[in-house]
Amino acid sequence: MTFDDPTLHPAPGSEDFSVTGAALDETMLALAFERFGGPEVLSLVERPIPLPGAGQVLVRVLSAGFGPWDVLEREGALAPFASSAPVFPYVPGAEGAGTVVDVGAGVQRLREGDRVCGLLPLRSPKQGFHAQFVVVDADHLWPVPPRLTLPQAAALPVDGGLAMHAVAVALALGPGDTALVFGASGGIGHMALQFARQRGARVLAVASGADGVALAERLGADMAIDGRRHALAPALRIFAPDGLDAALLTASTPDAGTIVDALRPGGRIAWPRGVSAPPARDDIAASAFGAGAGARQVHAACRAAARGPFHLHIEARFPLADAAAAAAAIGRHHLGRIVLDVP
Repeated sequence: MTFDDPTLHPAPGSEDFSVTGAALDETMLALAFERFGGPEVLSLVERPIPLPGAGQVLVRVLSAGFGPWDVLEREGALAPFASSAPVFPYVPGAEGAGTVVDVGAGVQRLREGDRVCGLLPLRSPKQGFHAQFVVVDADHLWPVPPRLTLPQAAALPVDGGLAMHAVAVALALGPGDTALVFGASGGIGHMALQFARQRGARVLAVASGADGVALAERLGADMAIDGRRHALAPALRIFAPDGLDAALLTASTPDAGTIVDALRPGGRIAWPRGVSAPPARDDIAASAFGAGAGARQVHAACRAAARGPFHLHIEARFPLADAAAAAAAIGRHHLGRIVLDVP
Protein backbone atom coordinates (compact mmCIF):
# COMPACT_ATOMS: atom_id res chain seq x y z
CA MET A 1 0.00 0.00 0.00
CA THR A 2 1.50 3.37 -0.98
CA PHE A 3 0.40 6.94 -0.46
CA ASP A 4 2.26 9.50 -2.53
CA ASP A 5 0.74 12.98 -2.57
CA PRO A 6 2.96 15.23 -4.70
CA THR A 7 1.65 18.32 -2.89
CA LEU A 8 3.43 17.12 0.25
CA HIS A 9 6.84 16.97 -1.42
CA PRO A 10 8.73 20.28 -1.45
CA ALA A 11 10.16 21.67 -4.63
CA PRO A 12 13.79 20.67 -5.33
CA GLY A 13 16.10 22.69 -3.16
CA SER A 14 13.36 24.05 -0.91
CA GLU A 15 14.68 22.06 2.06
CA ASP A 16 18.27 23.19 1.57
CA PHE A 17 19.77 25.38 4.26
CA SER A 18 23.16 27.02 4.41
CA VAL A 19 24.80 26.58 7.79
CA THR A 20 27.31 29.24 6.78
CA GLY A 21 24.45 31.66 6.32
CA ALA A 22 23.12 30.80 9.76
CA ALA A 23 26.46 31.62 11.30
CA LEU A 24 26.40 35.09 9.70
CA ASP A 25 22.94 35.97 11.02
CA GLU A 26 22.30 36.58 14.67
CA THR A 27 18.50 36.81 14.55
CA MET A 28 15.64 34.71 13.26
CA LEU A 29 11.95 35.11 12.56
CA ALA A 30 9.60 33.62 15.13
CA LEU A 31 5.86 33.59 15.70
CA ALA A 32 5.34 34.98 19.18
CA PHE A 33 2.87 36.60 21.56
CA GLU A 34 3.40 39.03 24.44
CA ARG A 35 0.19 38.07 26.24
CA PHE A 36 -2.44 35.38 26.12
CA GLY A 37 -5.44 35.99 23.88
CA GLY A 38 -6.96 35.47 20.46
CA PRO A 39 -5.22 35.27 17.08
CA GLU A 40 -4.61 39.01 17.20
CA VAL A 41 -1.85 38.58 19.83
CA LEU A 42 0.34 36.66 17.36
CA SER A 43 3.00 38.40 15.30
CA LEU A 44 6.20 37.59 13.47
CA VAL A 45 9.13 39.04 15.38
CA GLU A 46 12.89 38.96 15.23
CA ARG A 47 14.49 36.97 18.01
CA PRO A 48 18.08 35.99 18.77
CA ILE A 49 19.05 32.61 17.37
CA PRO A 50 19.40 30.38 20.45
CA LEU A 51 22.57 28.46 21.20
CA PRO A 52 22.57 24.78 22.16
CA GLY A 53 23.87 23.86 25.58
CA ALA A 54 25.26 20.54 26.71
CA GLY A 55 23.08 17.70 25.47
CA GLN A 56 21.11 20.02 23.19
CA VAL A 57 20.76 20.50 19.43
CA LEU A 58 20.07 23.59 17.34
CA VAL A 59 17.56 22.78 14.58
CA ARG A 60 16.70 24.87 11.52
CA VAL A 61 12.93 24.39 11.49
CA LEU A 62 11.35 23.92 8.06
CA SER A 63 7.91 22.65 9.07
CA ALA A 64 5.99 22.78 12.35
CA GLY A 65 2.94 20.91 13.56
CA PHE A 66 -0.16 22.91 14.46
CA GLY A 67 -2.84 21.39 16.67
CA PRO A 68 -5.62 22.28 19.10
CA TRP A 69 -3.04 22.54 21.88
CA ASP A 70 -1.46 25.51 20.09
CA VAL A 71 -4.77 27.37 20.29
CA LEU A 72 -5.14 26.47 23.98
CA GLU A 73 -1.56 27.55 24.64
CA ARG A 74 -2.08 30.93 22.96
CA GLU A 75 -5.28 31.47 24.94
CA GLY A 76 -3.52 30.68 28.23
CA ALA A 77 -5.58 27.57 28.98
CA LEU A 78 -2.45 25.48 29.57
CA ALA A 79 -0.70 28.04 31.79
CA PRO A 80 -2.21 26.72 35.07
CA PHE A 81 -0.65 23.32 34.35
CA ALA A 82 2.83 24.63 33.54
CA SER A 83 5.76 24.00 35.87
CA SER A 84 6.51 27.75 36.12
CA ALA A 85 5.19 31.11 35.01
CA PRO A 86 5.19 31.76 31.26
CA VAL A 87 8.04 33.77 29.78
CA PHE A 88 7.13 36.41 27.19
CA PRO A 89 7.58 36.86 24.30
CA TYR A 90 6.32 33.31 24.08
CA VAL A 91 7.14 31.26 20.97
CA PRO A 92 4.74 28.29 20.74
CA GLY A 93 5.09 25.06 18.83
CA ALA A 94 5.42 21.67 20.52
CA GLU A 95 6.56 19.73 17.45
CA GLY A 96 8.33 20.22 14.17
CA ALA A 97 10.93 19.00 11.71
CA GLY A 98 14.03 20.36 10.04
CA THR A 99 17.80 19.96 9.84
CA VAL A 100 20.47 19.92 12.51
CA VAL A 101 22.63 23.07 12.45
CA ASP A 102 24.75 22.65 15.57
CA VAL A 103 25.08 20.30 18.53
CA GLY A 104 26.08 20.96 22.11
CA ALA A 105 28.69 19.18 24.18
CA GLY A 106 28.09 15.47 24.66
CA VAL A 107 25.76 15.00 21.67
CA GLN A 108 27.07 12.14 19.54
CA ARG A 109 23.95 10.59 18.01
CA LEU A 110 23.17 13.57 15.75
CA ARG A 111 25.31 15.73 13.51
CA GLU A 112 25.04 18.76 11.26
CA GLY A 113 22.73 18.21 8.29
CA ASP A 114 20.66 15.38 9.81
CA ARG A 115 16.93 15.58 9.08
CA VAL A 116 15.08 15.33 12.39
CA CYS A 117 11.67 15.70 13.97
CA GLY A 118 11.29 16.74 17.56
CA LEU A 119 9.04 17.33 20.54
CA LEU A 120 8.97 19.92 23.31
CA PRO A 121 6.87 19.65 26.49
CA LEU A 122 3.32 20.87 25.88
CA ARG A 123 2.87 22.43 29.29
CA SER A 124 6.14 24.21 29.99
CA PRO A 125 7.18 27.74 28.95
CA LYS A 126 9.46 27.50 25.95
CA GLN A 127 10.78 28.91 22.75
CA GLY A 128 9.09 26.45 20.43
CA PHE A 129 9.05 25.17 16.86
CA HIS A 130 7.06 28.11 15.45
CA ALA A 131 10.34 29.81 14.59
CA GLN A 132 13.19 29.43 12.12
CA PHE A 133 15.44 27.90 14.78
CA VAL A 134 14.81 25.98 17.98
CA VAL A 135 16.98 24.34 20.62
CA VAL A 136 15.84 20.85 21.62
CA ASP A 137 17.24 18.27 24.02
CA ALA A 138 18.94 15.62 21.90
CA ASP A 139 16.85 12.83 23.41
CA HIS A 140 13.70 14.56 22.13
CA LEU A 141 14.84 14.44 18.51
CA TRP A 142 14.50 11.53 16.10
CA PRO A 143 15.63 10.94 12.50
CA VAL A 144 12.86 11.67 10.02
CA PRO A 145 11.38 8.30 8.95
CA PRO A 146 12.39 7.72 5.32
CA ARG A 147 8.77 7.26 4.21
CA LEU A 148 7.79 10.74 5.42
CA THR A 149 8.25 14.23 4.04
CA LEU A 150 9.33 16.95 6.44
CA PRO A 151 5.75 18.32 6.77
CA GLN A 152 4.53 14.84 7.65
CA ALA A 153 7.38 14.30 10.12
CA ALA A 154 6.60 17.65 11.75
CA ALA A 155 3.11 16.41 12.62
CA LEU A 156 4.19 12.99 13.92
CA PRO A 157 5.52 13.51 17.48
CA VAL A 158 2.45 14.67 19.44
CA ASP A 159 -0.35 12.64 17.87
CA GLY A 160 1.89 9.77 16.77
CA GLY A 161 3.20 9.29 20.28
CA LEU A 162 -0.30 9.36 21.75
CA ALA A 163 -1.58 6.96 19.11
CA MET A 164 1.28 4.54 19.78
CA HIS A 165 0.71 4.65 23.54
CA ALA A 166 -2.98 3.92 23.02
CA VAL A 167 -2.38 0.98 20.71
CA ALA A 168 0.72 -0.59 22.24
CA VAL A 169 0.36 0.19 25.95
CA ALA A 170 -3.16 1.17 27.01
CA LEU A 171 -4.93 -1.30 24.72
CA ALA A 172 -2.01 -3.73 24.15
CA LEU A 173 -3.38 -4.76 20.77
CA GLY A 174 -2.13 -7.93 19.15
CA PRO A 175 -2.87 -10.25 16.24
CA GLY A 176 -6.56 -11.09 15.89
CA ASP A 177 -7.83 -8.49 18.35
CA THR A 178 -10.97 -6.64 17.33
CA ALA A 179 -10.65 -2.91 17.99
CA LEU A 180 -12.79 0.16 17.47
CA VAL A 181 -11.10 3.51 16.76
CA PHE A 182 -13.55 6.38 17.28
CA GLY A 183 -12.35 9.50 15.49
CA ALA A 184 -10.37 7.44 12.99
CA SER A 185 -9.94 10.29 10.52
CA GLY A 186 -8.42 12.69 13.06
CA GLY A 187 -4.82 13.28 14.06
CA ILE A 188 -4.50 10.58 16.71
CA GLY A 189 -7.13 8.30 15.21
CA HIS A 190 -5.76 7.89 11.70
CA MET A 191 -2.34 6.98 13.08
CA ALA A 192 -3.76 4.65 15.74
CA LEU A 193 -5.74 2.83 13.04
CA GLN A 194 -2.52 2.12 11.14
CA PHE A 195 -0.49 1.15 14.20
CA ALA A 196 -3.27 -1.26 15.19
CA ARG A 197 -3.27 -2.83 11.73
CA GLN A 198 0.52 -3.15 11.85
CA ARG A 199 0.12 -5.15 15.06
CA GLY A 200 -2.36 -7.52 13.43
CA ALA A 201 -5.58 -6.18 14.92
CA ARG A 202 -8.85 -5.89 13.01
CA VAL A 203 -10.18 -2.34 13.11
CA LEU A 204 -13.65 -0.83 12.94
CA ALA A 205 -13.06 2.83 12.10
CA VAL A 206 -15.65 5.42 13.08
CA ALA A 207 -14.70 8.46 11.01
CA SER A 208 -16.16 11.89 10.31
CA GLY A 209 -17.83 12.48 6.95
CA ALA A 210 -17.63 10.63 3.68
CA ASP A 211 -14.08 11.89 3.16
CA GLY A 212 -13.11 10.55 6.57
CA VAL A 213 -14.55 7.13 5.75
CA ALA A 214 -12.65 7.10 2.45
CA LEU A 215 -9.40 7.94 4.27
CA ALA A 216 -9.97 5.22 6.89
CA GLU A 217 -10.59 2.68 4.15
CA ARG A 218 -7.42 3.75 2.32
CA LEU A 219 -5.46 3.32 5.55
CA GLY A 220 -6.58 -0.30 5.93
CA ALA A 221 -9.65 -0.26 8.18
CA ASP A 222 -11.49 -3.59 8.02
CA MET A 223 -14.76 -1.70 8.29
CA ALA A 224 -15.43 2.04 8.29
CA ILE A 225 -18.57 4.03 9.00
CA ASP A 226 -19.48 7.71 9.13
CA GLY A 227 -20.15 8.50 12.76
CA ARG A 228 -22.29 11.47 11.74
CA ARG A 229 -24.69 9.46 9.59
CA HIS A 230 -24.64 5.79 10.54
CA ALA A 231 -25.87 4.07 13.68
CA LEU A 232 -23.01 2.49 15.61
CA ALA A 233 -24.77 -0.40 17.33
CA PRO A 234 -25.63 -2.34 14.13
CA ALA A 235 -22.08 -1.88 12.84
CA LEU A 236 -20.69 -3.26 16.10
CA ARG A 237 -22.92 -6.32 15.88
CA ILE A 238 -21.72 -7.02 12.34
CA PHE A 239 -18.04 -6.33 13.02
CA ALA A 240 -17.67 -8.03 16.39
CA PRO A 241 -20.67 -10.27 17.14
CA ASP A 242 -18.82 -11.80 20.10
CA GLY A 243 -17.76 -8.43 21.48
CA LEU A 244 -14.91 -6.00 20.96
CA ASP A 245 -11.51 -6.61 22.51
CA ALA A 246 -10.62 -2.94 22.69
CA ALA A 247 -11.77 0.59 21.90
CA LEU A 248 -10.00 3.93 21.54
CA LEU A 249 -12.03 7.12 21.91
CA THR A 250 -10.19 10.12 20.46
CA ALA A 251 -13.22 12.41 20.86
CA SER A 252 -16.18 12.69 23.19
CA THR A 253 -19.29 10.94 21.94
CA PRO A 254 -22.84 10.22 23.11
CA ASP A 255 -22.23 6.68 21.81
CA ALA A 256 -19.65 5.99 24.54
CA GLY A 257 -22.14 3.82 26.43
CA THR A 258 -22.87 1.78 23.30
CA ILE A 259 -19.15 1.22 22.82
CA VAL A 260 -18.63 0.15 26.43
CA ASP A 261 -21.56 -2.25 26.18
CA ALA A 262 -19.99 -3.81 23.07
CA LEU A 263 -16.74 -4.72 24.86
CA ARG A 264 -16.39 -8.35 25.86
CA PRO A 265 -15.56 -9.15 29.52
CA GLY A 266 -11.88 -8.42 30.00
CA GLY A 267 -11.87 -5.86 27.17
CA ARG A 268 -9.98 -2.58 27.21
CA ILE A 269 -10.97 1.01 26.52
CA ALA A 270 -8.72 4.09 26.51
CA TRP A 271 -9.00 7.80 25.75
CA PRO A 272 -6.69 10.84 25.83
CA ARG A 273 -7.27 13.30 28.67
CA GLY A 274 -9.66 16.00 27.54
CA VAL A 275 -12.07 13.43 26.10
CA SER A 276 -15.08 12.70 28.29
CA ALA A 277 -14.64 9.47 30.25
CA PRO A 278 -16.95 6.66 29.12
CA PRO A 279 -19.35 4.95 31.54
CA ALA A 280 -17.65 2.66 34.04
CA ARG A 281 -17.91 -1.12 33.87
CA ASP A 282 -16.34 -3.44 36.41
CA ASP A 283 -15.21 -6.19 34.05
CA ILE A 284 -13.18 -4.09 31.60
CA ALA A 285 -9.90 -2.15 31.88
CA ALA A 286 -10.33 1.59 31.35
CA SER A 287 -7.54 4.16 31.21
CA ALA A 288 -7.00 7.81 30.34
CA PHE A 289 -3.60 8.93 29.13
CA GLY A 290 -1.86 12.25 28.61
CA ALA A 291 0.92 14.01 26.78
CA GLY A 292 3.66 12.51 28.93
CA ALA A 293 2.65 9.00 27.94
CA GLY A 294 2.78 9.98 24.29
CA ALA A 295 6.20 11.60 24.63
CA ARG A 296 7.62 8.27 25.78
CA GLN A 297 6.31 6.56 22.64
CA VAL A 298 7.50 8.89 19.85
CA HIS A 299 10.52 6.71 19.05
CA ALA A 300 8.25 3.70 18.64
CA ALA A 301 5.93 5.76 16.41
CA CYS A 302 8.90 6.77 14.23
CA ARG A 303 9.95 3.12 13.92
CA ALA A 304 6.41 2.12 12.94
CA ALA A 305 6.24 4.91 10.37
CA ALA A 306 9.56 3.76 8.89
CA ARG A 307 8.44 0.13 8.83
CA GLY A 308 5.12 0.89 7.13
CA PRO A 309 2.70 0.71 5.58
CA PHE A 310 2.02 4.17 6.98
CA HIS A 311 0.64 7.47 5.75
CA LEU A 312 0.43 10.66 7.80
CA HIS A 313 -2.36 12.69 6.27
CA ILE A 314 -1.75 16.43 5.96
CA GLU A 315 -5.02 18.26 5.33
CA ALA A 316 -3.56 21.74 4.87
CA ARG A 317 -0.34 23.72 5.06
CA PHE A 318 -0.18 27.39 6.03
CA PRO A 319 2.70 29.88 6.09
CA LEU A 320 4.09 30.55 9.55
CA ALA A 321 2.79 34.13 9.35
CA ASP A 322 -0.75 32.82 8.75
CA ALA A 323 -1.18 30.87 11.98
CA ALA A 324 -4.54 32.59 12.51
CA ALA A 325 -5.85 30.83 9.38
CA ALA A 326 -4.43 27.54 10.68
CA ALA A 327 -6.30 28.08 13.95
CA ALA A 328 -9.52 28.70 12.03
CA ALA A 329 -8.95 25.50 10.06
CA ILE A 330 -8.51 23.56 13.31
CA GLY A 331 -12.04 24.61 14.26
CA ARG A 332 -13.54 23.32 11.02
CA HIS A 333 -14.04 19.79 9.71
CA HIS A 334 -10.69 18.45 8.58
CA LEU A 335 -8.87 15.16 8.32
CA GLY A 336 -5.51 14.24 9.76
CA ARG A 337 -3.21 17.13 10.58
CA ILE A 338 -2.42 20.76 9.78
CA VAL A 339 1.13 22.11 9.57
CA LEU A 340 2.94 25.43 9.23
CA ASP A 341 5.63 26.02 6.61
CA VAL A 342 8.56 27.90 8.14
CA PRO A 343 10.38 30.27 5.74
